[in-house]
Formats: sequence, structure tokens, C-alpha cells
Amino acid sequence: MELIVAEKPSVAEKIANAIGDNVKKQHHNGVAYYEATCDGNEVVIAPAVGHIYTLVEREKSRSYPAFDIEWVPAYQVSKAAEYTKGYVETLQKLGKKADMFVSACDYDLEGSTIAYNIFRYATTIREGQRMKFSALTKTDLVEAYHNRGDFDYNNAYAGETRHVVDWYYGINLSRALMSALNRAHKYRVLSIGRVQGPALSILSDLELKIKAFVPTPYWEVSTNIKNTEFMHSKGRFLKEGDAKKAIDNTSDSGEITKIERKEQEIQPGPCFDLTSLQVEAYKLFKFIPSKTLQLSQSLYEATMITYPRTSSQKIPSTIKITPIVSALASMEEYKSLAEKLIENKWLKPIQGKKDDPAHPAIHPTGVGGNPRADEKKLYDLIVRRFLSSCAQPAMREQNRVEVDSNGESYSVSGSRIIEKGWTEFYGKYYTTEDKELPKFEKGEEVDIKDKQNIKKETKPPKRYTQASIVSELEKRHLGTKATRSVIIETLFKRGYVDGKSIDVTDFGLKVKDILIKYAPEILDENLTKKMEDDIELVQGGKIEKDQVIKESKEILTQILDKWKSNEVKIGKELADALMVTIQQENILGPCDKCDNQLRMIKMKAGRQFIGCTGYPKCTNTYPLPTGALVKKVEKPCSQCNKPMVSVIKGKRKYYTMCIDPNCPSKASWKKSDPNAKNS
Repeated sequence: MELIVAEKPSVAEKIANAIGDNVKKQHHNGVAYYEATCDGNEVVIAPAVGHIYTLVEREKSRSYPAFDIEWVPAYQVSKAAEYTKGYVETLQKLGKKADMFVSACDYDLEGSTIAYNIFRYATTIREGQRMKFSALTKTDLVEAYHNRGDFDYNNAYAGETRHVVDWYYGINLSRALMSALNRAHKYRVLSIGRVQGPALSILSDLELKIKAFVPTPYWEVSTNIKNTEFMHSKGRFLKEGDAKKAIDNTSDSGEITKIERKEQEIQPGPCFDLTSLQVEAYKLFKFIPSKTLQLSQSLYEATMITYPRTSSQKIPSTIKITPIVSALASMEEYKSLAEKLIENKWLKPIQGKKDDPAHPAIHPTGVGGNPRADEKKLYDLIVRRFLSSCAQPAMREQNRVEVDSNGESYSVSGSRIIEKGWTEFYGKYYTTEDKELPKFEKGEEVDIKDKQNIKKETKPPKRYTQASIVSELEKRHLGTKATRSVIIETLFKRGYVDGKSIDVTDFGLKVKDILIKYAPEILDENLTKKMEDDIELVQGGKIEKDQVIKESKEILTQILDKWKSNEVKIGKELADALMVTIQQENILGPCDKCDNQLRMIKMKAGRQFIGCTGYPKCTNTYPLPTGALVKKVEKPCSQCNKPMVSVIKGKRKYYTMCIDPNCPSKASWKKSDPNAKNS
């Protein structure tokens, strides 16, 4: 009997229905699996549910360093993983009967690790094979089954290496931080890791540049000709006197001295890899990277797109484009575009630079479905990117006009699309700053109006967004496709960073300063890069996993030994920084009764209220809901100008409110429900 293990229940069902004859659905401990025959062989297809085994210490402790770890069923470690128990027991039961193990988990390091742990801990099978597929269509799954190869041990070894090294760094460094803080009798959940550290460092370095930035004044001189703004050809004037002189020299008329026109071919973008999809989805829909990953995973499991955790922007020649485009032509929203590609035989997608030997670029399979609202947005983006990648280049006409007025030169540039090409297929997702210019003739005399001399200042560097920092981590070879967005979310959860345009909090900067002072290796991205490179060497079968694990253990031991000798000092610095942060988090703004500040005051049993720092002289107070997570909101109430707060109760109830119960914004609130949502 063959035991085929899929990563998730929905995938197991798809595989069974794709490859099996006489498929029978069975149950064990509430877990569904499938019995079938395939090519005359008895086959059982059973699911995992992601990682059903996890790393733990053999002897539980809270101290560091800790290196004695083992894989155990996740349900034995965490109540939150109790749901995995039935899957482990079902696979153990089936593993006793089977004599061949086939991994049908995702073909990446994580999927290979999931399968490897089931192979060695849930079964006694000694022979293993691997199904490789990038889409869950019947064709892809049947082909993967018939062309299955040897079990991908090197992928599994590399995946296990990453898990062990990440556990070593994440647990030990986080325990070191917490231990230091606890020495100062303060408690707050802190964490740091081998990628989290460099990520915090990158963001902090930018934050310090922004804080240290001193704007430089400059002046821009402009005129208006035919309702079009012309800028002085010199660009920025660093002296106000020079700008004023240019304005004074400019007369009320000028002569068109130069007209340049040229055409530029614009190639379509290639199909998405995960990072470029996350960046584009953030730009267009404001989806944070983790949400884009979750949505794309759902679309993949619904058979609508190919595997999303890919680094490739290429579609290999082995993938047949025509059937996919033909299938999209049957969908009303893509019918005309798909038919245009077929009619013109534009069926060769442009190839991007990035490649991934395991999976192609993300593209639609042609299989329809019923995606939910946000899934539909992302699916439409992926489909239109795929269609546009097959289309012809667009053509843009670029124009530049120069005018001379009494020796002062002004110019304007414009552009317009003259052949839509692929932009027609990308539709509303194609954004451009094209500007069409009025008609000008060389030698033409023109009137000059609205001469302006505007003072401006240079601006600090732009902050990262969640999407752009994920892209930056990829450029620096830090983290993985699947983990980068999780790492950024962790920085937010720990209070190290905040905001849509990410700014590093004072506490985050202090944590970074402490790490630089006492353990700079934690922030060293070169150290993290080397580990990633070593993991790739394990994946390629060029070095042993034990060698990489041993080296990381040795490096970490040296870091932690130095840390322990400074733990008291580190704890005091962390505690001081934490107190400042807590004060900043709780200060809401000026008191409306005196010259002091309003702050949130937290008491026992979840009780809390807003009081004045001028107490007892000022007794101004405002109520807050008991047991809720309350955070300040930067913008004041639009109706009474008092501070606003966000309130989170339970897992889903979220609302923003003015602190004043008598504010006109609360006029419609029911008296019986003071916590009703104020939208």
C-alpha cells in the first residue's frame, strides 16, 4: 500500500479525486482520508495540517543557553495545537499498514520538513517518494503522481536545519532579553531572532537618518505658458537671490527654442513572484504582505492559481499557455482580452529575471471558483498580470519643450501612450503620470504668465512600508519568502515599530542600541546571510546539516556568554526604556481643564480610566471600557477636539471613540451599550 501525505485536508481531497479510482472517504478520530486504487495499486491519501511536529527542549526550562531539543507532536506541547492530535494518530495508524511513503506536501523547505517528520516519526516505512506540482489541477496532479521521484531528503535536511537554527536563536536570544528585563523586576514580552535583529537594525538605521535629517532650503522658479507649468531649466536654486534674479530677468513673452519628440517601447511586467505580488497588492489594495500571502494560499488551495511561495518570475516552456488562456476566455470578465491573445497568437509570456527551480511564477490555472471579496481582488490582479505578460509592448511618446525668455531658459516634459499594448490587459492596475502637452511650434512666440519663485525644503528619506521592507529583506537575502512578512508583524507586536509608514519606536531604538552595545552580532546581517547560504548548501547536498547547526551553536554560545556577564546593566537599560515607552503610550494629550496631560490609568481586574497628571489638584477623568485593549489615536475628535482612542474587545470587536461620553459623536449610541461601535 502507498501512503500519500498532503499538507492540508483540502489538498488531500483534490489529489484523491485526481489520481484515484473507486475513491472511498474514510474517517479516523474525526480526520478524513481517502482510499483508492491507482494503476492497480492500493493507495491511501491522508492529510497533515501544516506542521504537526514541533521542536521543544527535552527537559523544559526557562534558562539559556538551551540546545538540547527534539521533535515531538505539536499537540503535546501546546493546547492551541490540540486539533493536530487526530491527524498525528491517523497518520500513525495508516503508517503501520503502508510500505511506501509518498510526499505530496508543498515542494519547498517547509513542505519537505512537514513530510520528513511524518515519514520518520509517524510511520515505520523505509521507502519514500516525492510528488512535485505547482498547481492543484487534475492534469498537474496526475502528472506529478506518474512522474514521482525519490524523496527530497536534501530539501528536508535544509528545512530541518533552518528550524533548528531559528529555534536556537529565537528562543535563546528572546530568553536573554526577558531574563535581563526580569532582573529589573519588569515584565513585557520581548523577542529577537537571527532575521528579526537585522530587520530591526535596517529600520532603526533609517529612523535615525530621518531624525537627524536637517532640511536644506531651495527655490524653484516656474512660469505658466498655455496653462502648462514650465520649470526653470536650472532646476533648484540654492540662493534666494539667484532665483529672484531669474524671475526679474524673465519677460512677459518668450520663444519656443527646442521641441523634442521620441517614442519609447514599454515592455510588460513578468508574472509575479511572491515578493513582487506583495509589493503590488500593497500599492493597489493596501494589503499587508501577510494578508497577501494568506489570500494567495487560499486561491492556490481552490485550484485557481499556482503555488504562491515562489521566487520565480518565469513561466517555463513546459507549461502550456493556450489551454489556460482559453479557459480564461470562458470567464465573462476576461473573455475579450483572452480572445484577443488567442486571435493574435500572443501566447508567450515575457520572462522576468528572478528564477526558482522548484516553482514557476504565480499565474492562473484557468480553473474558476467563487473567491471572496479580497481574494477576488488579488485573483483579478494575478490574471491581468498574466494576460498582460503575453501581450505586445506599449508605445509611449515623450515630448520636451524649451522656451527662452530674455536669456532665461524654461522647459516642460510630457508623455502619452500612443499604443496601449499590454496596458489594455493590465487595465486599471496600470498607473502612469503621463501628461499631454499643448501644441507648440519651434520659433513660436508665447505669452508668459504667473511667474513664481517658491521656497521649498529637501525632504528626509522615505520610511519603509510593510511591503517595501519585505522587498528590502529579499534584496539583502534575509529570511525566506514565507517568513519575511511574519518577522515584520512580530516587530509590530513587540512594540519595536509602528505605523503604516513604519517608524521605529523609542523602545525599538533602545533595544537596538542595547544589542549594538552588548551583542552586535545579533544585528549583523552578514552573519544571517552566511547561515542562509549554508542552508542552501545543505539543500544542494554540498555540506552536512550537522555542520551548520554546530557552527550556529558555537557562535550563539559566545554571544550569550558575553550577554550574561552584562545582564544586570542590560536589564536596567531595558527597564528604563520600557518605563518611558509605557508613559508615552498612555499619554493622550493636553487636559481640557488645566495645563497638564491626560493619561490612561490601568488598575486591577482590567479596570481602567483616563485621569489628569495634575491630580490631586485636577480631578478631571473620563471612563474607559473594562477589560478592553485601549490605544491612543493620533488624530483628535473632529467634533469636540478631545483625544480619540481605539478599543479592542475580544477577538473581533474593534471601534474608535472620543473619550468624552457627552461628545456629539456619541449622540446615537444606545445608553444601554456604552461600548457600541462608533464608526
